[in-house]
Amino acid sequence: MDIHGIVFDIDHFAVHDGPGIRTVVYLKGCPLRCIWCHSPESHIKDPQLLRIADRCKNCEVCINEKCVNQATVMSGRSVSVSEIVSEVVQNKIFFDSSGGGVTLSGGEILYQPEFSLSLLEQFQSCGIHTAVETSGMGKWEWLRDISRCTDIFYYDIKILDNDKHIIYTGTGNELILQNLRKLAEHRHSKCITLRVPLIPAYNDSPDDIEAVYRLACELNISGVHLLRYNISAPAKYQWLGVPYKPGNLERQSDAYIDMLCKIAPREISVVVF
Repeated sequence: MDIHGIVFDIDHFAVHDGPGIRTVVYLKGCPLRCIWCHSPESHIKDPQLLRIADRCKNCEVCINEKCVNQATVMSGRSVSVSEIVSEVVQNKIFFDSSGGGVTLSGGEILYQPEFSLSLLEQFQSCGIHTAVETSGMGKWEWLRDISRCTDIFYYDIKILDNDKHIIYTGTGNELILQNLRKLAEHRHSKCITLRVPLIPAYNDSPDDIEAVYRLACELNISGVHLLRYNISAPAKYQWLGVPYKPGNLERQSDAYIDMLCKIAPREISVVVF
């Protein structure tokens, strides 16, 4: 059966979501509600109409939800596994020459587990390297099944303080950490990299990052990615007509990022994006 899912973007020739040249498939839908999320259009699974106010000319000529000024954009579309594989496999020559492949991201891939699993199975059957970006927020059985056909896991860690995790993401992190520990036991820890989106004044203190380093050491995970704050995030909230709760935040300075890297234990390899 050709399974259908909802995606909101496919990024060809990406270079920051795994080794080599990659295609990133962004799935729609996420169980978390991180107040700083840089892709709020990924929250709900269903397609939704975005309105980009600064493109609107108030011409009042909106035909079938399409705008000649591209002030309205439909985010999300239903697509089959075979359609995506057919599109992606055309880039295989670039994957093979660069050591690249396909990365599934979101949203949250565990929000569409059957679709994610079928995609990954098809990619690997085509000899394409696979990676996933996940918060781990989903049933362990889904993550376990997906792990069979995933070469690299980029596992998001928002913040390790559970009380703050509830405030900032809408849910606790117990299941996330349980799944991470199970994954580290189920698969070799070398295939797992922890990723931390650094949000100024929320989760980027030395204490917060040292806690992530300790977790990595505990699970024998050697790779940690620190993702600098994305200053473009607030614009997307305007498209959805909702407030951006963190307000105006400044990206971390080079000196501050350097300090966070230097406090890492010797056995941890830190990469900054």
